[in-house]
Amino acid sequence: MIKLIASDMDGTLLTTDKRLPADFAQVVRALRAQGVCFCIASGRQYAALRRDMGGLAPEVIFIAENGALIMEDGKQLFVDPLPARDLPRIVRAAQGLDGVYPVVCRADGALVDTTASPAFVREMCMYYQQTEVVENLAEACAAFEDVCKVAFYDEGDAATHALPTLKARLGGEMAVILSGANWVDVMRPGVNKGRALARLQALKGLTPRQCMAFGDYLNDREMLECVAESYAMDNALPEIKRIARHIAPANDEDGVMRVIRARFGLEAGKGDGA
Repeated sequence: MIKLIASDMDGTLLTTDKRLPADFAQVVRALRAQGVCFCIASGRQYAALRRDMGGLAPEVIFIAENGALIMEDGKQLFVDPLPARDLPRIVRAAQGLDGVYPVVCRADGALVDTTASPAFVREMCMYYQQTEVVENLAEACAAFEDVCKVAFYDEGDAATHALPTLKARLGGEMAVILSGANWVDVMRPGVNKGRALARLQALKGLTPRQCMAFGDYLNDREMLECVAESYAMDNALPEIKRIARHIAPANDEDGVMRVIRARFGLEAGKGDGA
């Protein structure tokens, strides 16, 4: 019996214009009434995810920063930070790449450099709520012991621009992961949503057979591989569709909610109330 459902946000739970399903809160509460936990698993910052969930935040588990942080009801269950000594070198790894900007992601906020472009700042505000702008990012982060990841925003195509260079400069020592069309994440080796979900399973006393997950992108691969009921969205990358057990309707077709409602006998647009 399924006891935990994990879902990616962008391209999976959210529509293309970044809207949550209309009945998301009702479905989450109806699932809780059946003893099922809902987990948001995202590359986004915890503070931004908590903001987006609003009053529902205490009823949802968060795997944030692509698996480097797990939070439940405001409490930190797990964090897997980058070594502080490596942070300046990681931040500087994008030097010489036009239109590429680093974000140093801490458990309780993020730091960016004053050289960030207006386009980047607009994009950043979508994903990061608590931010600080500093003069010298590499120097500012050198003493931090709680940096979950360094995310690089690429104004162009990250897969062909920032990703190859960052892999060449850091890939032998760090995990360098394409997490979106414009984003590359650098984390400790082995850090991913799947590892975090496995840790959450252990904390909750659950097995993979008791878990379901939804995803669409490369940073969802390990998460889908550590559950028995894995769903790739119809809009997912072909590689993700190949490793998933099932295909869900696309994110713009309410795919996650449609699968959950059918699986748990919930009527469309209904739950236990808002």
